[in-house]
Amino acid sequence: MGLLLLFIQLCWAASVASRWAPVIHQEIGSEPRADEFTRVDFDGDWNAKNNWEHLTKFPRPASVYYAVIESEHFYFITYALFFPRDYASLCFWMHCHENDFEGLRVTVKKPATLWRLETLAHNRLSVLEEPKKNEIMVEREGHGIYAKPASAPFKTYQPQDYELISLDELWQRRKSDLFHGEFVYQGRTLPANFSGDDWIIWGLAAAKPPWAWEMWGTDWEKGEWFLHPLKGVKERYLHHPYLGD
Repeated sequence: MGLLLLFIQLCWAASVASRWAPVIHQEIGSEPRADEFTRVDFDGDWNAKNNWEHLTKFPRPASVYYAVIESEHFYFITYALFFPRDYASLCFWMHCHENDFEGLRVTVKKPATLWRLETLAHNRLSVLEEPKKNEIMVEREGHGIYAKPASAPFKTYQPQDYELISLDELWQRRKSDLFHGEFVYQGRTLPANFSGDDWIIWGLAAAKPPWAWEMWGTDWEKGEWFLHPLKGVKERYLHHPYLGD
């Protein structure tokens, strides 16, 4: 019965994520291959320290990670885009780095109202209330996400153009070498960064999974935006697969 319930929950979460998946306008920079969002294991392994050099050696299937959290009145749907390289025309440490994971969250008021669109760009959060559509722009090179038109040459991805992958695939590996470093959120120790070494010194600028995302200039604690979307709202979660150990 437990496995059946889990299967039902997985299918339900996938259907919710598919229903609200964004249209993505991806800007294209000086290294077009590095502006293709893909899966973390695009190169056939879970070693995050070889993704920079593997970028040009393996196919990069268009992929977007998702996580669905449900409360009494809302669905909170996080989408995250992975890139093997954060790059620039002229690279130096921290400015460029191996691995990049930027994202957005769609809040849907039940039963089916697009309530809020939040986008993340370089630890800065932007919030759009009652958006008319779920459509985003991903900047070239640095891959920050915005709810605004593209300003450079771009490629458009409709939801049917990319694969949706449950964030559980990474969450289940959170105690593996895929990640490096730790932080504590409400008494829980969680991995802080993806592993990686190209253009990274002392872990600075390393890519972060959603449960470790930071929102500079806000009152969100590290990881809280993803892990506790009901902050300040008096209602309970009905489905939250990231609360337990």
